Amino acid sequence: MTISIERKQQVILGLSIFLSLSAIACYSFDGRETQWVWQKAPMVAIGLMLLAFFFIRTWLHLELEKQKNQILQAFEASEKNAQDNFYTLLSSREIEVLKLISAGKSNKEIASTLYVALSTVKTHINNIYKILEVKNRREVLEKLQKVVREG
Repeated sequence: MTISIERKQQVILGLSIFLSLSAIACYSFDGRETQWVWQKAPMVAIGLMLLAFFFIRTWLHLELEKQKNQILQAFEASEKNAQDNFYTLLSSREIEVLKLISAGKSNKEIASTLYVALSTVKTHINNIYKILEVKNRREVLEKLQKVVREG
C-alpha cells in the first residue's frame, strides 16, 4: 500500500502542530501551582520544538517534491501540445515551404516557385527541421502523415 504525498503531509503537519503545542502548552499541576513544561523541563520543550521543526522541514520537502512534479507534468504536456500543433510554431513562409516539400518539390523548384534565393529556402528548411525535431525530408513527411492521421 502506497501512501500519497498529500496524506504524508497531513500526518506530518498534524504531528508538528501537536509537538509545537505540547512544547508550549503542556503544564503540570501539583496542587499548589501550575508550571509550564518549558519552566519545569526546558530541555524537553526545546527537544519537542526541534522535532516539530524537523517535521515541518520534511513537510516542506514533500511540498517541493509535489510542486516539482506538477510543474514537470505541465511542462511535458505543453511540450507535447507544442509538438503536436507545430503549425503554430512555423512562420507563414515556412508553412508554404513545408507544403511544397510535401508536394515533392526540390529546393530549386521551391526557390523558383516562391521567388526567393536557394539559400533562403535552405534556411526555411533548416528552421522547419529544428521545429519539427527531424533530420530530413522523409522524417518531415512521416510527421505530416502522422498529424493528418491523428486529425
